[in-house]
Amino acid sequence: MTELVTDLATDLATGSTDRPEADRADLADAFKSGFRRQPNGVALVACATPDGPVGLTASSVASVSADPALLSFSVLRSSVSGATIAGAGGGAVYLLGEQHADLAAAFATRGAERFTAAQGWTTRPGQEGGLPALPDALATFWFDHHQVIPAGQAWLVLASVTAVDLGPGEDPLVHHDRHFRRIS
Repeated sequence: MTELVTDLATDLATGSTDRPEADRADLADAFKSGFRRQPNGVALVACATPDGPVGLTASSVASVSADPALLSFSVLRSSVSGATIAGAGGGAVYLLGEQHADLAAAFATRGAERFTAAQGWTTRPGQEGGLPALPDALATFWFDHHQVIPAGQAWLVLASVTAVDLGPGEDPLVHHDRHFRRIS
């Protein structure tokens, strides 16, 4: 059993398998196509840096445990924002509602404006200079990193939730087949 866990951990970190490269590329394409058929909730993940907040759109946010409160998300290792977030000591996950389609698209586009007042961002009370608040997010999870795990082309971040701000109970925004969609 220990050998199996060690082999799995090595495969997760390196993305290695015993498959030839052409088979791996075909499998990767089929894998992505398959998951495009699965709708996912849309969130923004952000952290504070000395140069201001950094954030990205994520559809990989998941609840892990209620006690202790843990959530997870993944970020690509090739993403500058992803590397910054994975390396930060903590941050926030903002769950987006159907009204946030343009905001999600902006955070998914390299070089687009982010964290502007026109997008609905405000200063979190008592946190001037830190991460901003998005008052109309369905929920905001403030977190400290618990563990960052290399996983193929990504990092899996396990985050310890320190506070939760609940926003309006509106319909969520989902990502399906490369598009942001409303449920209703």
